[in-house]
Amino acid sequence: MHLLKTMLLLALPVSLAMAEGLPPPSVDEVVAKIRPDRPRLFINQDMLPGLRDYANGTAKSYLSALLRKVDGYQPPTELEFRPEYVRIDDEGRMVFIRNRGNQNACEYGVKTDGGFPANECALAWLITGKEEYRVKAIAYLRLLVKFVQLSDHSRIMPNWYNYSRICGLAAYDWLYDTLTPDERREILLPLLQHIKHMQKPGYLRNSGGADAGYYGEPTLRWYGGLVGYKAGVDDVLAEELLRPGYEHYVTVMKRRDEVSGGKGLLISITVGYSLGAYPWASYNFLHSLQSACAIDGRQHWIHMRDYANYFNWMSILGADGRFYEFGWGDANHSSNIIGTGLMYTHLAQAIHFYGQDFPEQAKITQAIMAVLPGDQRINTGSFPFTPFLLTGFDANAVIDNPDAVINDGRLGEFFPSYGLTNVRSGFRADATYASFKAGAKYDGHQHYDENSFIIYKHGFQALDTGTRDDVEHHLAYYPQTVAHNSVLIRMADEPLARHWYPANAPKITAPLTSDGGQDARRKAVNLGFDQSPYHVVSGGDATLCYSDKKCREAVRQFVYLAPDCFVVYDRVSSVAPDQQKVWLWHSQNEPTALAPELFQASSGQGAMAVRTLLPIAAKHEVIGGPGKEYWTNGRNWEIFDQEKRFAKPENQYGRYRLEVSPAADGEKTRFLHLLQVGLAPIQKLAQARLIQTETQDGIEVTCPESQRRYQLFFNRDGLIGGHIRAWDAAGQSILDQPLLEDREPIAR
Repeated sequence: MHLLKTMLLLALPVSLAMAEGLPPPSVDEVVAKIRPDRPRLFINQDMLPGLRDYANGTAKSYLSALLRKVDGYQPPTELEFRPEYVRIDDEGRMVFIRNRGNQNACEYGVKTDGGFPANECALAWLITGKEEYRVKAIAYLRLLVKFVQLSDHSRIMPNWYNYSRICGLAAYDWLYDTLTPDERREILLPLLQHIKHMQKPGYLRNSGGADAGYYGEPTLRWYGGLVGYKAGVDDVLAEELLRPGYEHYVTVMKRRDEVSGGKGLLISITVGYSLGAYPWASYNFLHSLQSACAIDGRQHWIHMRDYANYFNWMSILGADGRFYEFGWGDANHSSNIIGTGLMYTHLAQAIHFYGQDFPEQAKITQAIMAVLPGDQRINTGSFPFTPFLLTGFDANAVIDNPDAVINDGRLGEFFPSYGLTNVRSGFRADATYASFKAGAKYDGHQHYDENSFIIYKHGFQALDTGTRDDVEHHLAYYPQTVAHNSVLIRMADEPLARHWYPANAPKITAPLTSDGGQDARRKAVNLGFDQSPYHVVSGGDATLCYSDKKCREAVRQFVYLAPDCFVVYDRVSSVAPDQQKVWLWHSQNEPTALAPELFQASSGQGAMAVRTLLPIAAKHEVIGGPGKEYWTNGRNWEIFDQEKRFAKPENQYGRYRLEVSPAADGEKTRFLHLLQVGLAPIQKLAQARLIQTETQDGIEVTCPESQRRYQLFFNRDGLIGGHIRAWDAAGQSILDQPLLEDREPIAR
């Protein structure tokens, strides 16, 4: 069957084959196709005439900027150090005297490692032929060699990101034909030896693989092997790097296709990564396969085709015209503003590769690019050659009515690989935005936050709280369930769930225990996704994410009632009746009680009201404020430089939480909440009442903004499921259907 499918795919037109995803070529096939001539990495001889014309025409502004930059370069003969961070000891090793980041890297101690300027000078030479640029490029390559040798000698990783070393390898490849055999060996051999050494150096390195950004040491095997293949320097070593380098890259690209699932999600829902550095590995691999082997990688991997859809649904449009993120996982929450400096480049690359064959995806990509804030240009900081490769992208193309393309009428999008449901009432500054996570199958920079939600309306009304930094807060609070809008089941002396901790952070001596949180990831099950013009529903069974010593059931159903209301129903059962069940809502500012079961808090220009319908006579406790912002386990786990950070009004670290718990002990608790967002203060609260049958809990609610009346029922026990009915303002029935397909709860 596999052979038959392959034969059928080969018979399809290229565009259809790309849609299916052809099996990638074997490593033997790839090696056999490597061009014998130079250059071959990102640029080849066949590309050069067109590239020069493009650089002097369409990309003239980028060429002018490049030449101004390289004209100013004066390459040093020796590495120049930063004495405020490092010193060189008597044995010639770099020693840090002051930390600069989460982990030490040799690049922090030098003014340049040589890789980027070598690439820029070599690129300028390729385009113009000016000898002075070639001479400068060689000088910087020699500096790069000294840098990696110092790194290896000092037993300190050179860079967290491998970009400058990839740029150096490309520069060498472009200059190869102009170098003497001695120069080729002098420059390339130390680089290849360094790449091999860094695969298992015995000290800290960026070892990220298929579930990360792939900008660490393993990636370099492909690029080093490709440059060194039959270079006459050390052909055995080059092929020793090349073959596993290609095979591992294929694993990475396959995983990225799996995670995307046709939705464009790139490895992680922490957008600082997925909308930042992560796309480079995919695009550079496609570029290098084409230039070096004449292999069209688009036929094998298509995750970047749908990338704009992911950006579209992970973005919140603020009143200031900037894009905001929800803040999932290892986000720092300093403002939740998405840095869009790379997005123009990433989306331009998507059009370059996939635009012609997939016009619908290109259309949404162009629409997103049209509304990006600021003066957008192709990024030249990470890979200076990028603007000159994107000949399939037309920067002057105009799309009619981009807002209509973005606002396609759907209320929600579902990303199955992370069980992520994102909803919005539109893509406008005054719209409601929310995100609900239940059933992540992957673990890229994730927290213990299954069955958690984040809501935005004129500001963040339900936040993902805390921040990543170099203090105990990073481990004791920030990734733990207590920092998220989920559910706790408290048990005495429960071990704290493990999470990564910055290498340069101080050792934690205080005792750490869990405050009722989850202790496992990738064990929740998503209950499904459905939407209509009036609602979106999803849910999750996170039972296995909690210790079996305390949890028998942890199920949440999450329903969005457009445009401004949410219903959240939880079935929570503990092992022992005295294990307290707690429903959490995190806010930036203090919630105030409007009634015993009704609280409201504001943020920005907006506010959210939270009404508890179940449990009856529930206990409500507001925790937070000065000295208790991140209170758990009997103390406050302050963030780094807290007073200074809090002084910035745009911070979104969160400072308060509302804890809702049953009034009496018991093994089973059912939580039912109505959430409503609007301009602060909310003037007209939704009318709601609890409705129950022998087997179901429910709510009848009339949403003020739409004047639609809803009845929602949830199964109290047994099969997980429910039903929704709705009537418009005139009393006409508009919905009458199951919430989702009934599901058996996870047995424990």
